[in-house]
Amino acid sequence: MKIQQFIGRQLARLKAGQSLYSIIIQTITALGIIKMALPGIDFWTLGLLFPIAILGALMIGFFMDKSDVITADHMKTIEMTHRYLNTADFKTNEFRMVQMRAFFEWMKAIQNNEPMDFDKLNKEYNKFIKKWNPPKENKGSKYLEI
Repeated sequence: MKIQQFIGRQLARLKAGQSLYSIIIQTITALGIIKMALPGIDFWTLGLLFPIAILGALMIGFFMDKSDVITADHMKTIEMTHRYLNTADFKTNEFRMVQMRAFFEWMKAIQNNEPMDFDKLNKEYNKFIKKWNPPKENKGSKYLEI
């Protein structure tokens, strides 16, 4: 047996093991989120749902494997390894940061039983819009207006 074949088989087994591990962790996370979202659900009900959810996830994974479905995450990984960051990436990440700040402000307002400060969020959003909107051309001049 060639050493390359042996290493290839071991890596395939490792990848399969990591896939099963990630399916189990994601199922546990999903059940935890269900428990947080619906506190009326009993712990034993979740215990009964766990094997069903695991088997369902494994069956979906099996059929995706057999029909050679490439997930969007895999395609995104391939794309990201073969290109450099561009301005759209920075714009997207900055917009996500604005969204997260809005979410945290909302959660803080709920925790403190206070009304939300929409002016602060509006200022941040307008700052983002002003930064990322393309400059407008002045109609009477050849130069761009910022």
